[in-house]
Amino acid sequence: MNKSNIIITGEDFDYDFNELKAMEVDIFHYPMIYTLGIDINIQPNIYNYIIFTSKNGVKYFLKNVSTSINRDIKFICIGKKTAEALKRNKHNPDIVVKRNYSKFMCDEIKNMGISKNKKLLLIQGNLAKKELFECLSESLDVDHKIVYTTNPVEEKIDDLNKKIENENSYVVFTSPSTFNSFINKYNLKKNIISIGNTTTDHIRDKGFEPLMTAKMQSYEGISNSIIEYLNKKINHELS
Repeated sequence: MNKSNIIITGEDFDYDFNELKAMEVDIFHYPMIYTLGIDINIQPNIYNYIIFTSKNGVKYFLKNVSTSINRDIKFICIGKKTAEALKRNKHNPDIVVKRNYSKFMCDEIKNMGISKNKKLLLIQGNLAKKELFECLSESLDVDHKIVYTTNPVEEKIDDLNKKIENENSYVVFTSPSTFNSFINKYNLKKNIISIGNTTTDHIRDKGFEPLMTAKMQSYEGISNSIIEYLNKKINHELS
């Protein structure tokens, strides 16, 4: 089998992909989006709970806080990576919600038994859908603040055009915004890899069909899905 290329399109990634590299797969990073913080005044100490749905939310929230944060505040994080971002900034997540979909997040937070007299703050980016805030607001006192914007990378890279023409190149999309930015600049027909159901649904809405959707919504999940696919492909070619 000819050597494979994996193209990562997210703003950044912190996974080593060592198992794929051991299979002589090349990993390339071509970011299709970038984030910018929004300068707003946040007074964290009027809240009992602060909810983060991404590591960028943690990053840009902390940049907008000019006072020390009350130790009594409880932090709710969506996913391991978000929780790790909070820990790196010397704050401990009290609750980590595992499933990164609005309905599951809302149900899990509602089932925590938070009193209705407690005040919550939901931190998100400008492209976040409103479902989580609307669902939480049905039974809890929640404020919503947008602390960053996600923007498409405008520059087109000739080298990337050559790579995606290779039939053994696979392009990984970690959000609808990375996909939108990519297809506005490049001709993509196949070998599309999606990080999860939300991104897959968006890709299909645009008239494309992903080759695979990661079973676990993370780079580790993407890596495992690609390894499984390539091993099946190798076995098929050898049979």
